[in-house]
Amino acid sequence: MRNLDNTRRNSFDFHKLIVESKKTTRIDPDYKTRLLALEDEVEALYNTYQINFDRNILETTIPNAYPDNNKGDLLKLYNYKSKLIQNLRTEITTTNTRRIINTCQNCTLSEINSFDHILPKEEFCEFVVNPLNLFPSCTICNSYKSQFWQENGRRLYLNLYLDRLPDSQYLFVDIEYNNNTFGLRFYLENRFGIDENLFDLIESHYSRLHLLERFSRNSDKVITPLQNKIKPFMNLLPMEEIITMTIQTANLNRNVFGMNYWESILELTLINNEDFIQSLRD
Repeated sequence: MRNLDNTRRNSFDFHKLIVESKKTTRIDPDYKTRLLALEDEVEALYNTYQINFDRNILETTIPNAYPDNNKGDLLKLYNYKSKLIQNLRTEITTTNTRRIINTCQNCTLSEINSFDHILPKEEFCEFVVNPLNLFPSCTICNSYKSQFWQENGRRLYLNLYLDRLPDSQYLFVDIEYNNNTFGLRFYLENRFGIDENLFDLIESHYSRLHLLERFSRNSDKVITPLQNKIKPFMNLLPMEEIITMTIQTANLNRNVFGMNYWESILELTLINNEDFIQSLRD
């Protein structure tokens, strides 16, 4: 899990590009005219969004409560497969080293195949194509999130544009080895003094997206490749050297994919586990 940057463009200019891209049809020849009639009001709402975004207080944003006809017009602006939206996805997920991140950073498990509307589009139709309200996501995370994004004025999920992830480890895993099978339990713990409000938000995010259980279900994609990567070298190198190299590789991956990248956390725990080392010798 890592932060992404989405501050390279003017948000309302993007809204206007989307509106301009809409074609006039015989079925609804006045669609674009109706959108243009809303433009000044929507621009003012975008300005408010920008202020709240800059202060990281999006949970204070009040929906404009458009009537159904205006709401329907605004919602039709969003089409994940449209060229402008796909270009936005590429822009957001391209790193400074020109590497494209294609894994959902809400979970670091599944492929990006949607945009998460940080303020839900059904409630905040005015921000349906606001780039600062669109986060590249997988449909699994999107389905878990649904429309429930805050509770009693507090956000329930990390906003990875705004919430700076800590440099300290908070994700851990316990391992039990019985009958040639590894039992895993991922858990969160604030061992290193992370701000309590941020840690509470991290716990909520992981819990509501069922990340700990999803990590466990996907653990064999880490365990078996790690075993297969190590075994060919066991007759060539001392085990201590293999362990050192494995730790170094896992930490390099944490630098790229995040301090609490679940695959690296699992690899580090495995390589320091006596039962795992013995399983390599059996």
